[in-house]
Amino acid sequence: MKLLQDQAALARLAPGAIEALTEAATNATFYTAPLTPEQIAANTRVVAMSARVCEEAAASADHCFIAAFIDSRFAGFVVATRHAPESHELDWLMVHPDFHGSAVSRNLMDAGLDWLGRDKPIWLTVIQFNTRAIRFYEKFGFAVDRDARTAHAVPHHIMRRAAGVA
Repeated sequence: MKLLQDQAALARLAPGAIEALTEAATNATFYTAPLTPEQIAANTRVVAMSARVCEEAAASADHCFIAAFIDSRFAGFVVATRHAPESHELDWLMVHPDFHGSAVSRNLMDAGLDWLGRDKPIWLTVIQFNTRAIRFYEKFGFAVDRDARTAHAVPHHIMRRAAGVA
């Protein structure tokens, strides 16, 4: 597996690759029956904005875009964001379903945490019904913040990781 960051990662991607991977990942993990038309539209917007988010992250000092490749295949990506000195977010973690359960997710997660700084508190959002993702994040020291609320059309949890968690 090869991890590439920012412009080097973008340069290796074919046009439409980010949207295609995001669509496959969201189809596998963002849908549960029944979703409202508003929730389906929100999931569709995630796909539509994915390339722009990755391109903007790759061009910003406060963001990082890291892509994983297995041989020549685009396997997944992470976007990490430093909003403020004590507000570091693991913003996006998308892995193609063909690579679920492989080392891709772990390697991208490690890369994102390293870039954000493991000595800092880090937070993320996750769809509430995505129990597989929640269990995965818990392995990295994240816990659901039961008091936090989001305004997402599809219900999300905010998960937090304390500074310095191994």
